[in-house]
Amino acid sequence: MLGRLFKRRKKDPLWDHFIHSQPSDPKNDLTAAIAGAPPGRTYPIKTVDSDPATTSKSIMELARWLGADVVGIVSQEFAAGQAPGASEDQPAVDGESEPPENSGQNFTAGLVCGFFTDYDLSEAKGLGGQQAVQKGAVVNHYMASYIHELGYRAAIGGVDPMLIAEAAGLGRTDAEGRFVTRKKGRMLHVAEAVLTDLPLAADATP
Repeated sequence: MLGRLFKRRKKDPLWDHFIHSQPSDPKNDLTAAIAGAPPGRTYPIKTVDSDPATTSKSIMELARWLGADVVGIVSQEFAAGQAPGASEDQPAVDGESEPPENSGQNFTAGLVCGFFTDYDLSEAKGLGGQQAVQKGAVVNHYMASYIHELGYRAAIGGVDPMLIAEAAGLGRTDAEGRFVTRKKGRMLHVAEAVLTDLPLAADATP
């Protein structure tokens, strides 16, 4: 029955509304809440792993298990000021005696996840049309949280994710500003990059 209900018929008004109509109440869409969720604390003891390549493989497998269609990693120096809220003179929060974890420190790797979509995200503003964006926010939250649990810092955003995706060999940006892969006819939503100091090896395999 669900298959019939959600069958993509060209003249199905319910499906068209699900794909193209922006929610009348923003609270019906949890994407913003997930993307804006405050980060958890970083575990004080780092998980020891002497092989960045093995760590990268595990991180990429986790991202795919969570729902990412493609994953890329770029090893590069990222200034702390690129990360959201990063500032050396940022005051402590809620009485904490130590500054925020991102302040005055550099990230050394960027992780980016891509999600295939059948719709132009600039036009399909409905909950269904924006599904790839929603999935990206959820996966990023879990990836950053897991990195924190490993004892390393992670911040979402602050750099152009498409540049990282291109550097990782995931695809390219076309003339219309959409990110496309080698698989013809498929558009890719590139979620915000996750910047981290977790030792990772660059990956250039789409």
